[in-house]
Amino acid sequence: MRIETVSRLLAALLLSLTLAACQGHAGSSDTASNESIERQNRMSDTRLLAPCPSAPNCVSSLAEDDRHRVAPLPGAGDRAGSLAMLEEVLDTLPRVAYKRIGPARIQARFTSRILRFVDDVTLYVHDDGLIDVRSASRLGYWDLGANRRRVEDLRERLNTRLGQPQPSHG
Repeated sequence: MRIETVSRLLAALLLSLTLAACQGHAGSSDTASNESIERQNRMSDTRLLAPCPSAPNCVSSLAEDDRHRVAPLPGAGDRAGSLAMLEEVLDTLPRVAYKRIGPARIQARFTSRILRFVDDVTLYVHDDGLIDVRSASRLGYWDLGANRRRVEDLRERLNTRLGQPQPSHG
């Protein structure tokens, strides 16, 4: 009797493990699932971008919470093309200084016009050209949405260079 019970428990355990494994692969060909997996892989590489602090003066494409999260920036399809495009865009902006750090990263410093506040923007370009971004204020708790607006402005400028239509705001 005892061997029968153990056998049933083992069979039930194997069946549930098999079902769980099947569910883990269900829909894996979906674009959304693949994007989610890619995002999780990028987020697990903490060397790409520093995490945002709890203060609302930072946004990042690798942030896990809605308060800090922004979408990655569009790229040119490969790392070299995206880096060149980023440098072209940054060259057109006022009060920004930047430098390329290593083969895949640009570190930029934006200074506000009136009060001269400094915000740091880190851009990491993947092999496929996708651009992860982090924009954060050096001082203060709130940035009144300045970092999010900056990232969205960069997105619009990159989309324009890529010839992609802009969403209407109205």
